[in-house]
Amino acid sequence: MRKLNAEMGCLPSEIKFNILSRLPVRMLCRCKSVSKDWLQIISDPYFLKLHQEQSKRNKQLLLLNQGLGDDEDDTRPQFVHFLATSLEKEVHFGLGGFICGYVYMIPSGHDLICLINRGHFHIFSPSFIKGIRLPQAKLSNCLEMDAGFGYIPSQNEYKLVHMFDVNPNPFAYSIKCEILTLTDGATIGADAWKEIKQECPFKVSGWGVLANNKFYWIVSVVCTPCEEKSIVSLDLETETFDFIPHPHYVSYLEGNDMFLVELKGQLCFIDTFAYPPVTDIWVLVDPVRKIWVKEHRIDLTMLQGFDDEQTQVLIHGYENGELVISSQQKSLEFYDTRRKIFRKGEDLNLLWHTGICLYTESFFSLGIVDSGL
Repeated sequence: MRKLNAEMGCLPSEIKFNILSRLPVRMLCRCKSVSKDWLQIISDPYFLKLHQEQSKRNKQLLLLNQGLGDDEDDTRPQFVHFLATSLEKEVHFGLGGFICGYVYMIPSGHDLICLINRGHFHIFSPSFIKGIRLPQAKLSNCLEMDAGFGYIPSQNEYKLVHMFDVNPNPFAYSIKCEILTLTDGATIGADAWKEIKQECPFKVSGWGVLANNKFYWIVSVVCTPCEEKSIVSLDLETETFDFIPHPHYVSYLEGNDMFLVELKGQLCFIDTFAYPPVTDIWVLVDPVRKIWVKEHRIDLTMLQGFDDEQTQVLIHGYENGELVISSQQKSLEFYDTRRKIFRKGEDLNLLWHTGICLYTESFFSLGIVDSGL
């Protein structure tokens, strides 16, 4: 690196900034010790903003592979395996601190990833290849772990929302909500979870999706929601719940495969029909007036290897005019929304249980966890 520093010494500052902004975070942290010049560049607020913009344009793919043991009595340690890949490189690494049992992955839409294992929340930074276990969340009387995780750029903070049922009656529910805030480099205390006053009016299904400074969940079918109350939202500023109407309620009644996702900063409702085999993408274009617009319809018969009885279509993000899609194949599919065609990605040897998400590299630092002992 010192030879490279000497070769770059005569270059204009703008070119140095441009070159270094394309390097991954861990390498840049090492580069700080090369010279005072590099330290000054990498610490410059302008450079940090430039690196962030580069990272947003070149998101990384993170894959999680693990064992599938689900025996509640099995408390042996488990080591999960990650693969981070981009156009330039592949990085393999592992992470310990888990016990046998499925590890669920909740992406944030930015850098950090939330992992859930046996009722415990973990936060993982792919940029620094570092993970921490969060203070224990409240126990729930139901078996599900209902949560949401997302990043708020205006505050440079991550919010983790946890729903838990405090009603001991198995035929009723009383859903409380607590929120944990992650700040860059800050210590996470044992009292980091903050319970809000208002209860969630319904049980929810799936992970919460953050858009417009609100988390959104689909209301669980066991609650038999009406059209106007089929999606519940949590406003992080007011800490209050509200409802969003279903964009196409017939889908709910017919039992379509439905989920929420954030694409280009907007809340999207993904609605897959069995007959005819199509996926509709609805966009919440006006969060205040709660107006949905159907922006895309994807013909799934064009998808290589599509089986209308078995194929499950998941949309993980939107990059360079293409939707990033997994469909229980060994590789990802990329759907060009303008030309309405699929492009098959490289063989990643994906399994049906492989966790998949996109992330943006950043310098956001995980703080230490203070157990309070």
